[in-house]
Amino acid sequence: MRAIGIVLASYLTAAIPVAYLTAKVLRGIDLREHGSGNVGASNVWQSASKVAVVPVGLAEIGQGLAGPAVAIAGGYGPATQAAVGVAAIAGHNWSPFLGFTGGRGVAHAIGVMLAISRPALGVFIVISLIGVWLKAIPQFVGLGILAAPAVAKFARQPGEIVVGLSAVAALIFAKRLLANDGLPRDPTVLLTRLVHDRDARERDTWVARAATQS
Repeated sequence: MRAIGIVLASYLTAAIPVAYLTAKVLRGIDLREHGSGNVGASNVWQSASKVAVVPVGLAEIGQGLAGPAVAIAGGYGPATQAAVGVAAIAGHNWSPFLGFTGGRGVAHAIGVMLAISRPALGVFIVISLIGVWLKAIPQFVGLGILAAPAVAKFARQPGEIVVGLSAVAALIFAKRLLANDGLPRDPTVLLTRLVHDRDARERDTWVARAATQS
C-alpha cells in the first residue's frame, strides 16, 4: 500500500503545471495557446520569460526526480522505483489540473534518469548535445529517450528499470503524437509530430501560427 501511495504522490507532484503557472503569473497567458503550445520550460522561454526558463526547468527535473528518490531512500526495489518514474511522466503529460493536457515530459524524464539510471542519462545528454550542434534538437532528444532503455540494459541494470525506461519513452512519444488536441487525421501531420515534435517541419512556422490564431 505504501508503494502505491508513493506512485500516486509522484503522479500528483509531477502533475503540478509549473510552466503553466509561471506563464500565468508573469504574463497572464495560457501556454497551450502560445508559442509551441507545449506546457514546459521550452515554451516558457519562447512565450513568457527567458529568465524564468532555468528555475522552471530545474523544477520540472526535480518533479521527475522526487518520486524515484523517495522510493530509493525508502528502500523500495527497482520495480517501485521504475513505476514511480513512469507515474511522474504520466502526471506531467496528462495533468488532471489542466484537464489532462500538459507537456512532453522530457525534463521530468531527465529527473527520473538521474535517480534510477545515470548511464542512460549520460548517453541522453551526449545525444541531445549533438542535436543542439546539428540544430536537430527534437530528433536527437527523441533518439536519446529511445536509447535510454538500451543503455540501461547494456549497463546490466535490473530488468524493471529497463522496462520502466521503455515505458517512459513510450509515454513521451505518445504525447508527441497526441499533443494536447488528440491524434491528427492527416498522416503527414502524424509523421511530422513523430519526427519534429510539432505540426509543421519548420519551428518558426509552427510557433508563428499561434500569433495568427490569437
